[in-house]
Amino acid sequence: MELKLFRSNTYAGEKFRDKRNARPLRQISERKEHSVNPFPKRGSGHGIYQYENKYFRYEGQWRNGTKHGHGKLQMADGSYYEGTFSNGEIDGKGMRFFSQTGSKYTGQFVKGELHGRGTMVYTDGSMYEGEWYRNRKHGYGIMKTLGSNSSEVYEGSYDKNMKHGVGTMMYAKKIRSDGCRNGDRYEGMWVNDMREGRGILYSNDGSVYEGNFQGDSFSGRGVMHHISGLIYDGLWVNGFPEIMATKLKISFDNNSEIDKKKKSPKDKTKVSIFQGIGFTVSVECLNESNRVILDQGREIRLTVGFRYYPPVSDNEKEDALFDMIEDDVEEKPIETPFGYSVVPYPITDQINFSVEDIPDDDEQDDPSKSPTDPSQGPTAESGDESSDEKQENTENDKEENSEEKDEEDKAEGDENDESPDMEKENTVPQFPPITTLRTKDGLCKWDDLHLTPAPPKYRPFERMEEQERLKSQSKNRSRSKAIDKFRMKKQKALEEKFAKLGEYVLIVEDVTNPPFMNRRLEPDFLLMKLKQPPKEFKRESKKWDTSSHIKASMRVKEDEMLSKKHLKD
Repeated sequence: MELKLFRSNTYAGEKFRDKRNARPLRQISERKEHSVNPFPKRGSGHGIYQYENKYFRYEGQWRNGTKHGHGKLQMADGSYYEGTFSNGEIDGKGMRFFSQTGSKYTGQFVKGELHGRGTMVYTDGSMYEGEWYRNRKHGYGIMKTLGSNSSEVYEGSYDKNMKHGVGTMMYAKKIRSDGCRNGDRYEGMWVNDMREGRGILYSNDGSVYEGNFQGDSFSGRGVMHHISGLIYDGLWVNGFPEIMATKLKISFDNNSEIDKKKKSPKDKTKVSIFQGIGFTVSVECLNESNRVILDQGREIRLTVGFRYYPPVSDNEKEDALFDMIEDDVEEKPIETPFGYSVVPYPITDQINFSVEDIPDDDEQDDPSKSPTDPSQGPTAESGDESSDEKQENTENDKEENSEEKDEEDKAEGDENDESPDMEKENTVPQFPPITTLRTKDGLCKWDDLHLTPAPPKYRPFERMEEQERLKSQSKNRSRSKAIDKFRMKKQKALEEKFAKLGEYVLIVEDVTNPPFMNRRLEPDFLLMKLKQPPKEFKRESKKWDTSSHIKASMRVKEDEMLSKKHLKD
């Protein structure tokens, strides 16, 4: 039955004893609803009530003239609540839809407010499931925030809609202002929606930080186990170590006592090394104040370079092909602070030289000092010759020089046409390269280092020799063919055992990968000049050892005695 009530309010539902309530009309307040209670005295049951302002509409159970039991309260903007009512108030379990935001809450209510345990589903698919207090997230809960590609999940304590207390956060793919990325996980304390206090951050790349946080960043005492292997244990300020290394510094020792007796050179960026004598290189991690920083596990690479010579050939195709080969092997020139670039040269710590292998100072003779060199000029007897005879001699000399050049060209051709067996005999032994080292307390050290013989067809040497050959052709001078061959043979023999005399550049670099805190230390360079060992070293190292020779002779006699006994048996 539907009755038209006073002031255009309408009631449609059950009656009590077929009578209307005789008590006077009064204004009631159910969450400040301006309406008139139309329900009969002691009335109960199911009914539909349209409020005076037409913003609210209720359909559901009534008891004693108030909403009580299950019902649905609709609003004019599309929002609604459907669930339990108690004495006219939204109280108990129910579902609330918010039309303005599109969110939907399902859970407990107290006096119309979200209070207790409940689940809120947002328009973008994000969801919170946990405890509520007076319309705010409060207590333990799980918040799943959906993004375009992935989601982030927080599980822990809330206070007034903010993360507060102990909680765990699994971050989304999108890079945040705090630098966290997809897969990073934080476990620890929160204050006002920020990481603060003791916590552990497990980064997606494998790095782990355990320590204090403040203002959502590393602050205070903490330990970082970086994925690269580096370990930092100390104080942090605004997400970075309080004291951080910025550069590398080389400490050099050529292991020569004789060289140490000399005065230290003024130029500390240039040192001497000797053929057959190993040298030691130490590297320190320093800050801007040249203080050693106790980095643990930073990866340091040591390389040696020889001066880079640009192509001198006129054949552009050959140069282009060589440039392609250089790109393939990644031996690109390295800039140095000495005014020129270098390309890598092999170095090893696995060469064992004996004293007999070390060359003397006079092993590489200078052919220009030989008395048989025709460039020394005419003798006293030739000074009495007439001018005509001199012209004839100069013409004969030109013919001889041209013949010598032809013979040299043929000899070079013969050398290039050597058999493969000869090439195998002349191959330079290859030694394993040195490995990178990890710092311990900010230091790392390589012992007994040697420059190896140059690999076959080492391009910088070939270009350097080509430039020297072009320079020598521009000068008017002649050489003794026999002396040149002798010198070249000796030089090749020495270069099969030792590196070529000259200047080399020592380079140390920070190759920690990925870089610690996205920073690499500045590299350091040292200019080394390779020389022949001093005579004093040769004399001291070749002292006669009587005991060793006696032992060797005794071994020979014992071997002879054993062989005789074996023959008799």
